[in-house]
Amino acid sequence: MTNIAFIMPDPALVKAVHDAWALHEKIFGKSRDLRYTVDCEIQPEAILSRCYDADVIVSRGGTAAALKERNVLKPVVEIPITSSDIAQSIMRAIRIHGEKPVGVVGTINTIRSVYFMQRRFPVSVRPYPTASINIRDLIDGMEHAVSDGCGLILAGHRTCDYCEKHGIPAGLIYSSVESVFLAIIEAKRCANVSEVERQNSMIFRGVVDHVFEGIIAVDQDNLIRTLNQAAAQILNRKTADCIGQPVHLALPEGRLSAILSGNQSYTNEIVRINGTHCVLNCIPMTRDGQRLGTLVTFQPGQAITSAESRLRDRLRVSGHLARYHFEDILGESAAIHTAIHQARRFAHVDSNILLMGETGTGKELFAQSIHNESERSGGPFVAINCAAIPENLMESELFGYEGGAFTGASKAGREGLFEAAHQGTIFLDEVSEIPLALQNRLLRVIQEREVRRVGANRVVPVNVRIICATNRNLQDMIQQGRFREDLYYRLKVLSVQLPPLRDREGDMALIMQHFLTYYAHKFGKENILLTPGAAGRIAGYDWPGNIREIRNISEQLAVLCEGEQITAADIDSVLPAETGRKKPYPIFEGGETTLGNLQKRQIVEVLSRTSSRREAAEMLGISKTTLWRRCKELGLN
Repeated sequence: MTNIAFIMPDPALVKAVHDAWALHEKIFGKSRDLRYTVDCEIQPEAILSRCYDADVIVSRGGTAAALKERNVLKPVVEIPITSSDIAQSIMRAIRIHGEKPVGVVGTINTIRSVYFMQRRFPVSVRPYPTASINIRDLIDGMEHAVSDGCGLILAGHRTCDYCEKHGIPAGLIYSSVESVFLAIIEAKRCANVSEVERQNSMIFRGVVDHVFEGIIAVDQDNLIRTLNQAAAQILNRKTADCIGQPVHLALPEGRLSAILSGNQSYTNEIVRINGTHCVLNCIPMTRDGQRLGTLVTFQPGQAITSAESRLRDRLRVSGHLARYHFEDILGESAAIHTAIHQARRFAHVDSNILLMGETGTGKELFAQSIHNESERSGGPFVAINCAAIPENLMESELFGYEGGAFTGASKAGREGLFEAAHQGTIFLDEVSEIPLALQNRLLRVIQEREVRRVGANRVVPVNVRIICATNRNLQDMIQQGRFREDLYYRLKVLSVQLPPLRDREGDMALIMQHFLTYYAHKFGKENILLTPGAAGRIAGYDWPGNIREIRNISEQLAVLCEGEQITAADIDSVLPAETGRKKPYPIFEGGETTLGNLQKRQIVEVLSRTSSRREAAEMLGISKTTLWRRCKELGLN
């Protein structure tokens, strides 16, 4: 049902509405879904209170303008006052009051046609536009017309009433049936548009109310326009009590109100709302540099944490999670930068990769980074430690099995890890530990890109990228008959040699400082810093366990540290005494704190105590070439 409310302050205009409606029904037929009402009220506040159930309001002149100025949420259709309406109204007034100069008074949208037809009448006709329909503005326009010699005023209902009370001849501007008929057509169109917008709004509202995040939107006047059910629940408010209200009254929480009233963006801001810590995002809405309002979304932090925990638990159980990226690899040395650069380039092709390096050099970290950098980053990352799987179970783990394939097998069967890695990456750590008898099956999977489950008669196609890692010399194992040469070349299409920590000059102190900071925060301590002397001790140790060893030592130091610094003595107390230590060289606890100045002092001191650069290089634990390069970089002749 479409309800159209006509606001007509004069009985003659009411008659025009009835006649126009009858004409509409004659042309288009009667409809049960369309009805109208007529009201003679002219005060906008009273009109709005009476027309709350109307779909469209139809009025004319100043009344229509006043309703539009009050930002009515309902469409307002203005009855056009045509040149014909003005002409007929002037001739009617002249017949009643005689031929006198006519002053046409009203807002510009009411009397604009007068400017185009002033010379068509037997008397002088002049327009007197007013600023508004306020009675004071209308009286000013009328008095201006009278002072100019106009003996007849043509105006709207309010001005005519005033003129009648004060003995001034006046005639009413009438609207013809045709004008009202055109307004009815426009009102129907606006009603249809409003209905479409209402349905779209209902869909939007349904979407907003069914998301788990709280959503609040305010307009440029900081009035709440949207507040969904999730937000109402978190705020312990009723939606109806908030919509249309100023944000500082509806939401007394100071921080949230300030954010909604401001013009600043926030991302993952922690805000306490109604006693609950929430993660909040805020986006100011602007157009052409003008603020239209603010949109805020928020969710209790506990809900986010729980969802993330469930997701991570599922991923960890399936072994499909790759957490690390190349940005997570610590180090500034040329050796590690070379390895990262090479691995990054390999990530963008789909060839198999063999990662080679000592234990603890970060092979799985590189494997995950390659996966996350590749086009397969959206797929699973399945990591397998081949040394940790018993030999009698490795075949079924890698390739899966059919139901009842062997004693204890599940009746439903089980997919293997190669199938689980479909469209992703499979990482075979310690690939050297795969039994020789199983290497042939692995070779066939690599060649044919399909697996056959244990006990199955069919093959399953798989699309996986294979990354392998080893700390063994596979070529020696080939010579010993313990590793297939054809498999070796299939796996080592591309290869990356990961440098041991002892060859990563300058990285030891950087990595230890990272782990010290991590464990200090974990144990609730202040930041723990390495002294220059401690950095020297770290650089003077071989680190046979590489990153794994330096991490364990860092955790031990963080537990033992009672102050804010780790000294050379602290390092000596935790490093093994029997193996791995280089020849001692002088360490300085004071003075310069930068690594470059520390190295310069150490090199100068060692050179002064040795007879050759070869001897100095051996004492420093570096090669002669590295010593020469460092001397050149530090300006030492």
